[in-house]
Amino acid sequence: MAIPDTLAARLIETVKENDLGGSFVMLGRQRWVGKRRKRSAALFEEVLAKHLPDVEEADLANPDNEYAEQFFEKLGFSSVDSMDFSDFENASIIQDLSGKIPKKLEKKFDVIYDGGTCEHIFDLPTAYRNINKMLKPGGVLIGHSPCNNWVNHSFYQINPEMVYGFWEGTLGYEVLHCSLQPLMPMHARKVVTTTNPNITGKRPRLSGALADGGIILNYAVRKPLKGVKSGEKVYQTDYENRWQDAAE
Repeated sequence: MAIPDTLAARLIETVKENDLGGSFVMLGRQRWVGKRRKRSAALFEEVLAKHLPDVEEADLANPDNEYAEQFFEKLGFSSVDSMDFSDFENASIIQDLSGKIPKKLEKKFDVIYDGGTCEHIFDLPTAYRNINKMLKPGGVLIGHSPCNNWVNHSFYQINPEMVYGFWEGTLGYEVLHCSLQPLMPMHARKVVTTTNPNITGKRPRLSGALADGGIILNYAVRKPLKGVKSGEKVYQTDYENRWQDAAE
C-alpha cells in the first residue's frame, strides 16, 4: 500500500482542519510515494504550502526506507505505529484484525488510518468493530478505501452507505467528511460528495458524475466521547426508514 500525492493532500487536510494529533496507527505499513504528477502534484503542493508551510516535500520521506512514518510524524502525531497481520514489512504491531484484539490495544489510539487495508480482510465487520475498540473516546478513523472501478483488487469495494449506515447510524460516530476522490492525476479535483441518508431518509445521492478511473472513498469519522451505541445489528439506512414507515 502506498500514499499517492492526491491522498497525501487529503490526509494533510483532514489532520490539520480537524486539529488531530496524539497516538497514531496506520493499518498496514504504508509506503511514501515521492514522485508527483501534473495536476495532482499541484494539488499536493497547494495543500502542503497551506497547512505545512515550513515543511519541504523531501522532509516527509523516511531517510532510510520507503515507508511513511516520517510523513505522519511531520503531521504532528506524537507516536506513529503500523499494524499488520504479518511481519513481512516490519510493522511495529503484529495483529490479526479479524481476530480478538488484546486488552492492551483497546482505547489505545487517537487516530487510526485505514489506507487500503480493511477491504482485504474477509471478516470486514470484525475488523471495523476492532477499530472501534482500538480508538480512544473522541478518536478519529480516517479511511481511504476503494469505492469504484477496483474489480479484483480486494474482497470489497466500500461505499458511503458504510460510513453513514455503520459508523454514524449504528455506532453513533460523527462524520467529519465523506467524499469520492478520483486517483487519476487529471481528475484530482473532481471530487464528488454525497447526501446523508440519516438526514434524507434515502440512499446516498451523488453530487455529480464520477470521473474515469479508480475512485477512493475519502472519509473521516469521530468516536463519541462517551455513550457509543452497542451496534449489535446493522441495517441499511433506507430500509430501516421503510420498515419504520410501514409500522406506523
